[in-house]
Amino acid sequence: MLSAHAYSFRQKSRLAISLSWVGGYTNVVLYSFGGEFVSNMTGNVTSLAKSTAEGARGGVIVFGSLWAAFLFGAMSSSVMTESARRRGSASKYVLPLAVEALLLTLVALAIRLYSPGSSIAPTLLIGCVAAVAMGLQNATITRISGAVVRTTHLTGVTTDFGLEGIQYLFWLRDHLTGRGWPRASRMLRVSHRHPEFQRVALLATIIGSFLFGAVAGMTIFLHRPGLAMVVPVIFLLGIIYIDWRMPIADVREIDLFGDHELKLHGIVKSLLPEGLGIWRVLCKHNGKWHKAPDFEHWVEIMPRHWQVIILSLSPLTRLEANALLNLAAAARKLQTQGRRLVLAGVSPPQYRTIEPSEAGRLIQSQNICPDLEFGIVRGIELIRASHEVKSEAV
Repeated sequence: MLSAHAYSFRQKSRLAISLSWVGGYTNVVLYSFGGEFVSNMTGNVTSLAKSTAEGARGGVIVFGSLWAAFLFGAMSSSVMTESARRRGSASKYVLPLAVEALLLTLVALAIRLYSPGSSIAPTLLIGCVAAVAMGLQNATITRISGAVVRTTHLTGVTTDFGLEGIQYLFWLRDHLTGRGWPRASRMLRVSHRHPEFQRVALLATIIGSFLFGAVAGMTIFLHRPGLAMVVPVIFLLGIIYIDWRMPIADVREIDLFGDHELKLHGIVKSLLPEGLGIWRVLCKHNGKWHKAPDFEHWVEIMPRHWQVIILSLSPLTRLEANALLNLAAAARKLQTQGRRLVLAGVSPPQYRTIEPSEAGRLIQSQNICPDLEFGIVRGIELIRASHEVKSEAV
């Protein structure tokens, strides 16, 4: 599901990069069509101020309308996502993207039907509809990424790229100074794993994606103006279809008082030791294959009083290469905190995927269990062993 907490860094990056070209594409097509920027509000507000000072009523109406339309789109996205969150909807962000696709479909039809001097579809109205769509998109990806990236303009992205690029270069210089060539060569090879590098690479790719979208949009508009806006619509529908077909699961804490699986095994809260947390991967699209959630983010919000955390997987959870890297990062983070992760409900195919990976090495095979009951038993053993070590140390 399109949930901010469910998305891993790589998934957020892919979505941001994908939607950036839509922003560049739509902006250049509407600029070529009616001379209006629909995703860059800095220029529109500047023009609004200039028109106001000059007393140009027409400019005030045009640029004020575009700014208000973008703001309306951003506010609409917030209303949709917050309402979905309060209802407990499985996918909080599909609706804004679906509305964006609908609005861009209307824009595509209007451009196709419009002819100079005609009153069928005035350029300002078409531009405002597109601006609403861009406001929707920008607000949606802002929520998904946790206010990390924007996709409809490049001012903030370019600024962050400059700042963080220099930070990464300083980090690289500090780690290469005074080292021999073999050591420096190894540092360069592994530096791509550094979070600063990944962030810089993401920002650079977003800039490139926006530029690609602008070039592609201009090229297609010059040759097939009536069909130009069909391309981003098809792409957005593809994203929605992929989310419907393979949603992203979430991680929820198990209700120790009312969980049916625990009751089935006769396990009650009073039988469990303190310091044992039990969580489950959940997808509201029951019976459907789903992508793994953001395990690393889940670990970050984990209460610190739990010494051992049991995570019960679903047999329908797809553990692809990126998911395994994310799971390994979560296990490593728990390990540095002196805590342990136990996987439960692991199917034979999942075990064969996890066991030889870095995640399997960090978690250890004895902590990968076929069902929740075995996982709880293993979690209790780890807590008892930890208490015994502490007692011997005292």
